Amino acid sequence: MKRLLIFYFGIFLSSMYSCKSTKIAENRSMEEKVFWINSTKLPCQGVGPMTCLQIQEGAEIEDGKWLNFFSNIEGFDYKPGNIYRIKVNVTQIPPPIPADASSLKYSFVEVISQKPDLTLRITDIWRLESIGEMKNPTGMDKPLIFEFNAAERGIFGFSGCNTVRGPITKLTETEIEFGNLMSTMMACPQAEMILERGVTQALKEIKKYKIENNRLNLATRDGTPLMILLKVD
Repeated sequence: MKRLLIFYFGIFLSSMYSCKSTKIAENRSMEEKVFWINSTKLPCQGVGPMTCLQIQEGAEIEDGKWLNFFSNIEGFDYKPGNIYRIKVNVTQIPPPIPADASSLKYSFVEVISQKPDLTLRITDIWRLESIGEMKNPTGMDKPLIFEFNAAERGIFGFSGCNTVRGPITKLTETEIEFGNLMSTMMACPQAEMILERGVTQALKEIKKYKIENNRLNLATRDGTPLMILLKVD
């Protein structure tokens, strides 16, 4: 009887040790991380064309530092238009792992913060209503129309003679800056060329913006008005 008790006690200890070892192994293969999640998904290329969450790690968001996230975060109820800070568990998946799959599993833990992305308000089509003292300017008998895309950080439009496009290099809730703008090279009458030079120069000097009454007000760093654009319905 005594030997039988010792035998069963040995099995019990072995089971306890096995469970403990399993938990230790699981803990060693799991890591907790904190991600910032951007307000929009962007096209990306994985195994095929897809859309990716945009993430950052770190204490603060750095403008222009978003990275494509090709995996899924299990349990995360993502709603576009919001910037999230979330906590996730990252688990190493044991082999065999398919060639086109990640070796890591991401599981949602909690939302640390969530707020609407106000920079998305600039994403729209706008007509130039004034530049300096000039009201409702036209080029080649056409209004000057610009399209802003906050998610893709770009601008495209008609500047009076040619079409221009380029990057938005800085965008916060109050600040905006443009990078080098590319333009078509069509020759136009002198009046249109003068207007276009004024528009492209103003775009270089713009540092701040404000949206009110369906108007996009663009100004220098010290607040000097440069351009006013009206939202196109």
